[in-house]
Order: sequence, then structure tokens, then C-alpha cells
Amino acid sequence: MKLWTTWTAACFISVSSLLFIPLQTSAGDSVERTSYTQAARETIASNTETKPLPDLRSESTLTATINTWRTTLARESGFERWQTAVWNSYPLGPGTHGWVVILTDHGQDVGYMIVHATDNGSFRLTEYGTGNNPLFSLTTLYRSLVQQELIPTTTSYSDFVQNKTILLDRLYMDQLTAVWKISLQDQTYYLDAKSGELLPLKEDPTPRITEDRPEPTDLTSKAQTALYPAFDPYDRLPWVQGKPLPVTKLSELQKTLNPQAKLTYVTELYDGQVTLPLAILGYQQWVSGDTYLTLDHVGPRYVLLENALRLGHIFP
Repeated sequence: MKLWTTWTAACFISVSSLLFIPLQTSAGDSVERTSYTQAARETIASNTETKPLPDLRSESTLTATINTWRTTLARESGFERWQTAVWNSYPLGPGTHGWVVILTDHGQDVGYMIVHATDNGSFRLTEYGTGNNPLFSLTTLYRSLVQQELIPTTTSYSDFVQNKTILLDRLYMDQLTAVWKISLQDQTYYLDAKSGELLPLKEDPTPRITEDRPEPTDLTSKAQTALYPAFDPYDRLPWVQGKPLPVTKLSELQKTLNPQAKLTYVTELYDGQVTLPLAILGYQQWVSGDTYLTLDHVGPRYVLLENALRLGHIFP
């Protein structure tokens, strides 16, 4: 197993040496204010070819669905700040028929959703998370590009988001294969969409699994949630050479999960170039819908349990 020991350490990018980053100014927005496509103030030149043409009927349905999910999740523990949050959506590309939804409350990021369209015109909640480091955060991307010296350290955040010479794409290939593709000065770089880590990639990653007919998400019933404290997977290393637990479904996970059992989820990314160990925080089971595995990756990430077990292993 190849081990990139710098992966986790690089996830926590120090900001002490950086200039102050202006917060988003959504404090005065109403809860229902939304954006279906990229907000006007983020004028980094995205590849317009990857953006789906807006359909007014689909836009209305997507907006209503996201607002319903936001309201439902806001009732759950850990999602309280979603109650007054507003959101903006940005297309994932190319050809994924998906969006990342960034939620903000009084100018601060408080979470995200990954949403994909289904064949019947409904939508699937592929992933979601809480905290101030959402997936595909421009703030995290800016900090990482400055730290990696890919843009001048004198570049302010406002100058960065208005820079039309930087081309970016949000690539979500499967759970935990989510990257920024950045083109600047005739060079292409790939960065992890959650941590901002610079990745050893030369071309777009490929999906490790595909869902032929993804089912719409049902969050109409209350969730059953188990949540335990975060820990550092590098404090104990049985996942390096140890044997994974035979966990293939929720009931087997429930038998092994408790406050004393620090379980680590490990997945191999980019054809084995990166090994990513993440602390398991618990799970969230929607009685009439899906179950999500809760992982600690610069904040909680709720990923579909079924897919997670296909893409990685759980170690004691």
C-alpha cells in the first residue's frame, strides 16, 4: 500500500501567514434567496462548456428540492446553522448532471451538498457535510494556491475570485474522488476539493464506480444518527498492515461502532497514488431512505454507506 504521509497534515492548511480573506456578504439575505448557477461575484473564468443549459422547470424543481433538504437537515444535531443559511449552487462537470451547493450563514460557510439529477427528473443527495470547510470551497482553494505558490502571495482573495485568466472545473467523479482542476499560465493542476491538497495527477481522474440508475433521495422521515468524537488516524496505524473488518452493511457496522472503538475508513485514490485514511465518526440513517457513513475529512462528510463500502475498507 502506498502511503502519502503528508496527505492528512496538508489538509489543515495554516492561514496565519496569509492576508485577511473577506467573508461572503450574505448576512442580510433571506433564507429563500438561492442561486442555481455560479454567483456573479465569483468571476473566475470557469469552462463554460461544462455548464448545463438552464431549464426553467428543472431549475424550479432543483431549488425546491434543495430548500426542502436544507430545512430537513437543519432539524438534525450538528446542522443547526442551516436553519438560517442561504445557498448558492455551482455545476459539476463535465457530463455529471450534478451540482455542489454551498450553504452560508451570516457570511460564513456552514456546509455543503452534492446533488445529482436522476432519470425521472428527481434528484439524489450524493453527499453532504457541515463546517466551515465545505467541498469545493473557493476560500480553501485560494489558501492552497497561495501556500503552494501557484499564485503570488500578494494576491488578495477578491483579486483571486475576479481573475479571468484562471480556469477552473469542479470534478466529482465518485465519493472521495472530488478535485479542483485548475488551469493557469498554460499549466494544469489538480487539488483535493476538500483539503486543498495538491495532487500527483497529470490528467482527469476516472470514476471508480458508476450508478446506472441512481434513485431519488427520500428525507421525509427522521434520521437515526450515531456520532462519536473525531480522532487522528495516524495516532494508531493498524490500517497500514492490518486486516480490515468484514463490514458489508449497516448492521455489521453498528456491531463494531462504539465510543471506545476508533474505526478508520481507508480508500485508495487515483490508481493507488494516494491512500486516504479517515476517522469514522458514525452514520446517519434515514428511515425511508439511504444511510450515510460519517467521516472526518477537514470536517464531517456524510457519504453514501453502500458506495463507501465498495470503495474502501474499515479497520479497527
